[in-house]
Amino acid sequence: MQYVSSIGKRVSLVFVLSLSVIFPAISQDNSPWSRYGLGDIVPTGNVATRGMGHLGAAYSDFQTINFVNPASYSRFGLQRSILDVGIDINSRKLSNNRGDTYTSSNAVIPYLAAGFQIKPVKSKVNWGLAFGLRPVTKVSYNIQSGGRLPSGDSTVTLYEGTGGSYQAFLGTAIGIKNFSIGVNGGYRFGTADYTTRVNIYNDTAFGRYRSGQKKIRNKFGAAFAEVGVQYMIKLKVDTVSRKSSVLHLGAYSTLQTKMGSTRDELYETFLIDQSSGNDQQLDSVSEVKDIKGNILFPSTYGFGLMYEHDGKSSLRLGADYVLSKWGDYRYNGAKDMLQDGWQIKVGGQFIPDITGRSKSYWSQVMYRAGFNYGLEPYTVDGNMNTYGITFGVGLPIKRFTYQEINKSNVVNTAFEFGQRGNRTMLLRENYFRFTVGFSLSDIWFIKRKYD
Repeated sequence: MQYVSSIGKRVSLVFVLSLSVIFPAISQDNSPWSRYGLGDIVPTGNVATRGMGHLGAAYSDFQTINFVNPASYSRFGLQRSILDVGIDINSRKLSNNRGDTYTSSNAVIPYLAAGFQIKPVKSKVNWGLAFGLRPVTKVSYNIQSGGRLPSGDSTVTLYEGTGGSYQAFLGTAIGIKNFSIGVNGGYRFGTADYTTRVNIYNDTAFGRYRSGQKKIRNKFGAAFAEVGVQYMIKLKVDTVSRKSSVLHLGAYSTLQTKMGSTRDELYETFLIDQSSGNDQQLDSVSEVKDIKGNILFPSTYGFGLMYEHDGKSSLRLGADYVLSKWGDYRYNGAKDMLQDGWQIKVGGQFIPDITGRSKSYWSQVMYRAGFNYGLEPYTVDGNMNTYGITFGVGLPIKRFTYQEINKSNVVNTAFEFGQRGNRTMLLRENYFRFTVGFSLSDIWFIKRKYD
């Protein structure tokens, strides 16, 4: 017999109402560092792992899809299907060493994924499949600077960028006893638009100068591949008390990819139409389209471990080290102001009761916390360190009997506070990130039997 938790209903209703209020208030994001490379790197991983400091190398779970390490797909559970989707709300505060500040916010869908196990019932091999779409990098900045020409005429220069990269992936994993190996493959693609606009105000003589701008549009794409492995070491198993201690080891890599690109360039002078407020082109100084080139997308390597203890309660503690080789990034053979970046991630999860016998809703909630620290790949103002503190909870929407454990629907949330840079740098950023995800799952392709 199954029953629905009234608290779970209230929780899901509160999230829906909150998002309906938050989304109309979201404004344009602004990150100056997204000018370099392919933009700001979008955090990877599902909402559950984000609450644990963004762990992913050794993590596997039958309730969520860990697409950071595709080897985890083999542990979805017998005849299990999962739909996992997230919503990411970011707020960042930029500060310079003069005390000036600027605040911006944005909302994105960080991933949409589905997965299921296709293992035959009597097979000794676990076989899982997953597919989805997620952003990889984001270009979003809008910077103004004022100046004056030698003639005395004032200028305002606007630097603006939009776009980003995405990847559509299909992955599979095979698990034999304690070892799993998996691979993601698919297509990575995107656009990046850059505009440099110089507005000249003819203070000394009317019509003396014309305003001008440079527009560059890049389009790129190529196939990609990611590989991962996981290994489980059983430290202690007590079948009588149903207590167990397990150590999970994991490693993954995103392989280096050369993407084909096309570039459009436009140099023009313009004036602003006073009635409409739109630009009106005066003269196209130069226009070239479909300039062929290539972009070298760098490799990433991740290694981690996770200790898991299950009894009446469940405890997970883990740590990851991730190295991203952005120093290898090339655009048509040219380097950018980038270097290799790295991160150390530590986190854990605790569930007070996993037996399903407790009458308390909050004893079945998943409580998560974590921390990460690392070096950003951008070198525009020297080495830039970053850190983040994370918290999260997994809130069951429905509760079922032990026999129906494969039917679990969870609202996962993650909160993150962090900083990029420090007070000695020209620019630093304090950020807050709130992510909510819906993990919906059920058993599938069950042959019904009747007495």
